Amino acid sequence: MRDAARIIRHGDGARIDMVENVAEVLRFILTDLADALAADPAGPDGIPDELLFPDAYARKADSAEFRATHGQAMRSEVAATVARVLAAWPGGQVLMLDRGGVRDLRLVLVQAQVRYLRKPRWKSAPPDERYAKKDREVKSLWLTRFEGMVTAMLYVDPAEPLIYTL
Repeated sequence: MRDAARIIRHGDGARIDMVENVAEVLRFILTDLADALAADPAGPDGIPDELLFPDAYARKADSAEFRATHGQAMRSEVAATVARVLAAWPGGQVLMLDRGGVRDLRLVLVQAQVRYLRKPRWKSAPPDERYAKKDREVKSLWLTRFEGMVTAMLYVDPAEPLIYTL
């Protein structure tokens, strides 16, 4: 089992036990997203607000105005969320999160997909393992699955911890 993680409730949060490969991939994705959010959004390493946040209005001009007014604050909140998840995880194969940390991780796993999708995630079909051949498609599928595992932990009976294969 190369890619596996065990996610269980721990108090009002979660404990995530990962094999080494999963921990390395997750750490890379989180730091890559943090770096991209810190970069110039118009630069080659940055992420434009149009890819991070869906249109707020039906008219493109209104949405562009909304992003111009609120985009930096929204971007800063996503960056702060990534920073909180990284700060809660000193490294290694175990990630302990409180209730807020679980919420933060779910948001980060969804936002991180922007680095691997060709179109904004709200305009993309959900990743499908039958067609995920390229590295970016596999990472997008991986992020979707990992976020699904965290979500399932919230709803699955805690007396039955599950081990998932990514």
